[in-house]
Amino acid sequence: MNASKRRVFVDRFNSSEDIYAKVQQAFAWLGDGVVKSNDHVFIKPNLTYPFFKPGVTTSPEFMEALVKVLANVTSHITFVESDGGSYAWPALQAMAGHNLPDLSKRYGVRLMNLTERPRREVICKVAGRDVRVELSAEMLDESDLFITMPVPKVHVMTYLSLGYKNQWGCIPDVKRLTNHPDFDFKVLAVNQALRAGVALYDGTYFLNRTGPMDGDPVKKNLVIASTDIGAGDAVCCEIMRLMASKASHLKLAQRVGMMPKNLSEITIYQDLAPFQSEKFYLRRTAINWITLSAFHSHLLTKLVYNSRSAKPIHELLYLVRGKPRDVAPKW
Repeated sequence: MNASKRRVFVDRFNSSEDIYAKVQQAFAWLGDGVVKSNDHVFIKPNLTYPFFKPGVTTSPEFMEALVKVLANVTSHITFVESDGGSYAWPALQAMAGHNLPDLSKRYGVRLMNLTERPRREVICKVAGRDVRVELSAEMLDESDLFITMPVPKVHVMTYLSLGYKNQWGCIPDVKRLTNHPDFDFKVLAVNQALRAGVALYDGTYFLNRTGPMDGDPVKKNLVIASTDIGAGDAVCCEIMRLMASKASHLKLAQRVGMMPKNLSEITIYQDLAPFQSEKFYLRRTAINWITLSAFHSHLLTKLVYNSRSAKPIHELLYLVRGKPRDVAPKW
């Protein structure tokens, strides 16, 4: 894809009331053909917590702004999410914690828990390898446009969590964590299968130090929108002043042409220097390093997530980390 087609909008908003105007401006700048009349649009926000958490989940204000922009073009709008990994919490609980039922009533948008819907296995080729993934049959068959709404953050397992990573939550199986050893290939396969393209990053806060849930939110007040996820992820890396190649799934995305290797391949709305005030970093704890070893091992992943030992291991980890019991897995 050449730079004229890879377009990324970046601008600052001044208040929550200003988000809608900026999102509208962003989609207009990306091009008239991004959203077509009566498109069936599926939207994947980041709802990796049962209620809104700055720097961790997509804000209700951002989701409403996108709906208001899309509603001018189509009435077929669906928000999707899967139940939390290892039964952490139901998708509908997370949706309720982000005001999506209210949004559904006011704008007529549909809310879909992918874990409860029909699924189909598909095979995608990534770097010459056949990769099997099970996904929502409705998303595979009905989607005209897929929009991802990630929150830019560092991540103790994958180094970065940006646009491509957000679709991990589209795998409906609550045991999707057992796929971690094949994460790089699987997450890109998911994006290929869903024809994931447009990205709207909620840059109200970025997450620094320890992601995806326990780090330091950094207030940025940015709207970042891109015609393709690879370009958007590249721009987010530049804003965070982090190398995409340190995230193995992004390095693989560059290798297979899903992500540009440098910014000269992208048309960017404006210079990024004013938005690079912080140098982001990742600091893993001892527990993170232990968990990371399991992340890359088929044997350890099975032990930690899919064996009789899974429950006591997680209970111990929650005790050590001090995780609130209201968001602990319901085994």
